[in-house]
Amino acid sequence: MKVIFKVLLLGVCSLGKVVAQQDSLMMERIYTTSFEKGKAYENLRYLTKNIGHRIAGSAKAEKAVLWSKSLMEDLAFDRVYLQEVQMPYWDRGEKEEAYIVSIKEPLNVLSLGGSVATPPGGLEAEVIEIELLSELRAQGDKVRGKIVFVNKPWDESMVETGVAYGLNSSQRSRGPVEAAKLGAVAYLFRSLSSSPDDDYPHTGGTRYVNDIDSIPALAISPVGANNLSAALKKDSATRIHIVNHSAWKGNVATHNVIAEWRGTEKPDEIITIGGHIDSWDVGEGAHDNGTGTMGTLDAIRTLMELDYKPRHTIRLVFYMNEENGVHGALQYGETAKAKAEKIIAAIESDAGGFAPRGFDIKSSAERVNWIQKRWKPLFEQKFWVSRFLHGSPGVDSGVWGRHFPNTIMFNFRPDPHRYFDLHHTAKDVFEAVDRRELQSGVAAIASLLYLIDQQIDQLP
Repeated sequence: MKVIFKVLLLGVCSLGKVVAQQDSLMMERIYTTSFEKGKAYENLRYLTKNIGHRIAGSAKAEKAVLWSKSLMEDLAFDRVYLQEVQMPYWDRGEKEEAYIVSIKEPLNVLSLGGSVATPPGGLEAEVIEIELLSELRAQGDKVRGKIVFVNKPWDESMVETGVAYGLNSSQRSRGPVEAAKLGAVAYLFRSLSSSPDDDYPHTGGTRYVNDIDSIPALAISPVGANNLSAALKKDSATRIHIVNHSAWKGNVATHNVIAEWRGTEKPDEIITIGGHIDSWDVGEGAHDNGTGTMGTLDAIRTLMELDYKPRHTIRLVFYMNEENGVHGALQYGETAKAKAEKIIAAIESDAGGFAPRGFDIKSSAERVNWIQKRWKPLFEQKFWVSRFLHGSPGVDSGVWGRHFPNTIMFNFRPDPHRYFDLHHTAKDVFEAVDRRELQSGVAAIASLLYLIDQQIDQLP
């Protein structure tokens, strides 16, 4: 009996080595094809230069929708369609202005997504500076009639820049409401930038609460924040003047863009892959999130180029309005739930197009451990991709994934160091993307998609 067991064990081990060798060879073909024949970079060039930034609800966003649909229709998908999404449309309006009144020093600012406008001629008030929102309530009546200035510097000691971003981002979203509760007339937030010498303001979403006055909310560049703070140290009664024109423009109909590549063995089991097609209305939306959409599309195109036949249905989704309300992901989740679809896995790309480092995984510890033992060696030995850790599924996947708690989700993680220097700014342009880094990410995503499709049934 022991002899038979040993023979069987050797057979299983030998089979496992053969499969691993086959996977390794396939991944080499994927990487070679992506580098030599990849189209993500040129598609990104068109998206950014011919369409540009794409805030959800705008004419440019709908142009991106129709163009993306045409890209998908040129490939061997079995079905390409638009999914209607209803959402409120926010428009920035004319360029914002801000300056220190006493010395007429201009400050570089951007209204936060969702911000209301100032009165037509702007507003002028003294500034009260704090570092954390938790300090605000202690200021009491001192806040009334003032502009609240939250000046929390980025924590440069953190290699994981997403964590540094997360530590401050809630102050951007919650700040205007907390300031308005105490009678503030406007809210000024130090931009979430990884560079202390950055004179570009970084926008991002904020929100208001019913029954609390809505006040204008703007981001100020790190350099501007330092200059304003220095002025306040010289004169605590320093006043600034702000002009902002942004406003909500009512509900509009927009779309998610979806393409399906039907599985040959289990067509009713779906692997969702994609990212958001909208961007903020500054820069060109290159890293956020042109690289994510053009990259996931090219990952599938790469497998098609290799004449791959998927076992499961692969569904590409370009979500609309991740930046300012996640309405596209909400619609996708509600529709999939209503149809009782079986979504077995998801891959999201929304962290830029820098060199790939790996994937965060939302699943059980047992499954993550299995992936670390089986798939991680295939990536790290030849392709320098080594991060396979339990973590966030990504914003869009996380939203619709609430309806599918058993779906294993992967969040693409490129190198993090430079992303938040560009994030939500006018600097996020095509020229900031490197072709080889982008196509390397395409290959990593395509390789993961291949492994999921081939081996997901083996997961514990």
